[in-house]
Parts: sequence; structure tokens; C-alpha cells
Amino acid sequence: MPNQRSMIAAILMAAGCASPGAPFPVLGDRRQLEGQWEGSFEGAQTGRSGSIVFRFGGGTDSAYGSVLMIPSRDGTRAPLVSTLPESPSGPARVLRITYVWCGSGEVTGRLDPYEDPITGERVYTMFEGRLTGDVLSGSFSTLYADRGHLLEGTWSARKRKP
Repeated sequence: MPNQRSMIAAILMAAGCASPGAPFPVLGDRRQLEGQWEGSFEGAQTGRSGSIVFRFGGGTDSAYGSVLMIPSRDGTRAPLVSTLPESPSGPARVLRITYVWCGSGEVTGRLDPYEDPITGERVYTMFEGRLTGDVLSGSFSTLYADRGHLLEGTWSARKRKP
């Protein structure tokens, strides 16, 4: 059985992303984010989960990466190994990171707006976190603009050793 890292790469490539995703600007102290990062997220109310992959090299102002969202209809966490080509609750979806800002050990950013996989409603997601050594971790908020609902979750990513 393939390992989790190769499964993530296969899903991202199958979704039409450049490996490992579309470029996005990195603002602030970019040196803090240099390297390749891999992690995951989980929505507290929705049970949606997924993977985070991004790469940022020195001498540039852009990173490359994506967020792979695995929808869940019943509030249970969908395992990554069940997502090719669909999870039991629906198709996995690649979300684009719009920008990231980093400074003083803090990270904030935003995803491109996207449609909720269950309701079809347009949603907006912001994230924030802290950098501690080789680990980024924090929380995210997703705003359902039509209904005014705000849902939250947590995320973390670890810098991959060369």
C-alpha cells in the first residue's frame, strides 16, 4: 500500500495542480518559511479534514502549495487512504492558498474562496498560527457569507528534513 506522502502527491497531481500546487505570495519575514512543509487540518464542526503541502525557497517572494480538503457528511474524519478518487462522503477538493504572511513567529493567510462541497455556498477561509522550531500550528475560520455562520478548526505542518 502506498505511503501517505505519495498518496497526497498523487491526489494533488490528479487534481491538476503543479507539484505541489499553485504559486502564492509570501509576505513579511520569508526566511522563517523556507523549506518544504507538510501537515494536516481538521474542521471542528464539519469533521472535514485534509492535507497541507507547500514549498518555499529562498530568493523568491512566492511559495507553491495547496490544501486538500476531504469532505465529511457525518462528522467523522475521513482517512487519507480512502480519497482516491473519492472519499466515502464525496470527492476530495484541492483548495488554493491565496497568500501567507509571516513575522515574529506568527503566520496568517487566506485561501481562495470556494464552494462548500455539501451546500454549494461560497465560503471564505482565513488561518493563523505560530512557528515553533520546525512546526507551524494554529487555527482557521471559515465564513459562510450567505448565512453568516463562522466555523473553526485546527491545522499544523512540519518542516520536512532535507
